[in-house]
Amino acid sequence: MSSDTFQIICDNCGSKLNAKVTIIGQTRNCPKCKNPILIKRPEPPKNNPTTITTNTPTITQPEIASSIGVAGRRIENLPDRLDYHNRYIIIGSDRIVAVWESGRGWQVNVGNGFASAKKNVAAIPDQGSYALAELVISNSENNMTTVGTPTAMHVFKISIRGALTALYRDESEILRKIDCEWNLTKNQQTILWNYLTRNFNAETIAPSRSIIMTN
Repeated sequence: MSSDTFQIICDNCGSKLNAKVTIIGQTRNCPKCKNPILIKRPEPPKNNPTTITTNTPTITQPEIASSIGVAGRRIENLPDRLDYHNRYIIIGSDRIVAVWESGRGWQVNVGNGFASAKKNVAAIPDQGSYALAELVISNSENNMTTVGTPTAMHVFKISIRGALTALYRDESEILRKIDCEWNLTKNQQTILWNYLTRNFNAETIAPSRSIIMTN
């Protein structure tokens, strides 16, 4: 490993990666799982004269998804409750994990569809890094077939171990598990867009493509 690179570990898939010192403070996607990684300044090495290096991929400029908002910024004054007008979707690196809508509560992905999180606790992941997307809906209709057009999207990161187990307790408890503001990876944007086009009226959701597919 050269002096201008250092090793980091993806907190989603555990992959060991080499990062350049010139991108400290920026966000890059893991080449393996596409999880966003905030590149932090390496800690000074402890008293260990032997360093073992491996051939690990280096995160470079072309692999970053363009930043929208301020990824990594801590959130102040989060609301206590989910907004019943809006739709909330939790997205992993390769699938929609859970969805929330007023009147139904959290529905978790059980493999062949979505079912009540309270009745399917075993299907809730207990570790990993996830994005919580809040879709701001234009009107109070909250039936998936008649819902108004999403006019904005807010994205937050959740990575605390066991955080998603909050889904089967109080439905708004997940808000207290948020780490910071975040950006969806390109893969997560595609996953979210595909989910919405399958569940929303196509004509209703079409104008929102630019909100979802931001990269």
